[in-house]
Amino acid sequence: MSDIYVKGWMKGQDDMQSTDIHYRSLTGEGNFNWRFIFPFDYLVAEEKIVITKKETFFSLDETETKIPARLNLQVWDADHFSADDFLGAFTLDLNCFPRGARSSKQCSTSMLKTDGSVPMMSLFKHKRVKGWWPFTAKAEGNDQELELTGKVEAELNLLTIDEAEKHPAGLGRNEPEPLEKPNRPDGSFIWFLSPLKSIRYILWRNYKWVIIKVLVILLLALIIGLFIYNMPGYMVKKMMHA
Repeated sequence: MSDIYVKGWMKGQDDMQSTDIHYRSLTGEGNFNWRFIFPFDYLVAEEKIVITKKETFFSLDETETKIPARLNLQVWDADHFSADDFLGAFTLDLNCFPRGARSSKQCSTSMLKTDGSVPMMSLFKHKRVKGWWPFTAKAEGNDQELELTGKVEAELNLLTIDEAEKHPAGLGRNEPEPLEKPNRPDGSFIWFLSPLKSIRYILWRNYKWVIIKVLVILLLALIIGLFIYNMPGYMVKKMMHA
């Protein structure tokens, strides 16, 4: 089982936000319906975000830093007794990022190609985009290769200060503009309180063909055993013409 949640932040900012946790997912699917909000200052001419902050606690003046507009998303598996497990990440350069796939099946690591074969778009031009993007992690034994570890369906909206003030929205699923609670899959349950569901999701789903093969072998062994057990008596009856 996985206890899945997603982190998000803009590069250069200290405001890291997280969804709630989708507990006990047996299918690897997590539903959140969660809203991140990241205010930032943007220079249109330079296509950069402006970060203004003190370099150190004792600095008197604030310094400006111009950095690319990049949104970072990560998916994690929460663990109560040790450090959370990192599952995958995806970084969106908001000025130039791959167009989101229309469905989960169409979402793959091929969307990350930089050879010009993948359609690219800018959030500063389109203002609102929706689609599927891949989460990746470094492949074991090869740090240069990325492997697909998950997929995320997200909607991105860009608003000016005036637009945000006219149409305020709350963080997470809060008001204003509250979001509905997610429809969590049927796999979310406490296993020891639902033993039949546990057998169905854990054993049958993962070991269906192994179970079928074992049952067939046991049935054949039973038939052969009965045959061997009854064979001597049957032979004696035949010899005695009984």
